[in-house]
Amino acid sequence: MSARVTTVVNGSLVLPEGIRAGWALTTRDDRIERLGESVAVEGEVVDAGGGYVLPGLVDVHLHGAYGRTFNEASTEAWRAGLAAHRARGTTTACATIATAPLDQMIEALRIGQVMLAEASPGLAGLHLEGPYLNPAQRGAHGGAWLRQPSDGSWEALRPFLPALRILTLAPELDGASALIAALHAALVVVSAGHSAAGPEVMSRAQRDGLRHIAHLWSGQSSLTRRGPWREIGLLEAALSSDGLSAEIIADGAHAPLELTRIAYRCLGPDRLCLVSDASAGTGLPRGCQFHMGSASGVVDEGVALSADGTAFCGSTSFLVDVLRFSARVAGIPLADCVRMASTTPARILGLSHRVGSLAPGLAADLVVLDGDLGLRAVMQGGRWVEIGGGNGV
Repeated sequence: MSARVTTVVNGSLVLPEGIRAGWALTTRDDRIERLGESVAVEGEVVDAGGGYVLPGLVDVHLHGAYGRTFNEASTEAWRAGLAAHRARGTTTACATIATAPLDQMIEALRIGQVMLAEASPGLAGLHLEGPYLNPAQRGAHGGAWLRQPSDGSWEALRPFLPALRILTLAPELDGASALIAALHAALVVVSAGHSAAGPEVMSRAQRDGLRHIAHLWSGQSSLTRRGPWREIGLLEAALSSDGLSAEIIADGAHAPLELTRIAYRCLGPDRLCLVSDASAGTGLPRGCQFHMGSASGVVDEGVALSADGTAFCGSTSFLVDVLRFSARVAGIPLADCVRMASTTPARILGLSHRVGSLAPGLAADLVVLDGDLGLRAVMQGGRWVEIGGGNGV
């Protein structure tokens, strides 16, 4: 059988070290073969139209789209969610399961485990967000289903440890220290989120193995005053840290342009990840209601709100929309935005040897954007996929 070869021409390749105008790129079967200024043109020739060619996007925090979520015990729902995000440029995803009754979370984990065993395209692993979250910072997560790490429930979740890539928890909870250490030993990325942890708790958690922070400014404690004294929260501990990586939902709502710039300046593109936190409401019209784990939400103008309107319930953005906001509105250099949406999350997941950059030998996962950063084409594993639109900015 002859090899499947594609050469992309007339574009600017976005590499970790900068943008290379006029370079071409060739893929062979499911791998990038070569790139440069004088690449021999062969196979299918695709004109990038003077736009940008970047690696497929890597989203470490996404719950679903078009009314379907990864909390569903349904392979159809999982395939639909992955396909929806793939059509918007996310070629590698950590399917995120939100807080719900424990038996329902287990059923969803079983589906994810099967999907991973089947090597479902683009599924890099599972992200468990809950149930070990602080009720005071729970956001849209159902308070009735939150748990303590010390309550014995982890034993029911332990069989799914090989499928987990990330687990988000509140490190101040009873029993969190032992759970963090066990997860770290199993090479799971431990993320602090929906938490009121202060600097002492965070220092202990980092010694135990915590390395990551979920969605900055969302579901976390921040600076308070006790008389004249300033007491920092999880947010300040994250932004001032030397070794922690963090996520930001740069959609203009969870993180307006000013907060996006602050996070970028504090952490830089090698420790900050752009994430979508896409809800089941992503892609649905305004006014549509949806469910996501124990949460109920409604699509508003550019956001997803909890049913009572008191909190965000995930976002309504795809990762390409978040990248576009970061570059066009927040004014972050495009090469750094791509690092934050692909290269850095791939490294955090331990997948930089496979995805996250345009380099020979890595997966032939590509996104082609036009000059205004509109989506033109998506390739996954060397095959072009049908694309969908985005929210735009």
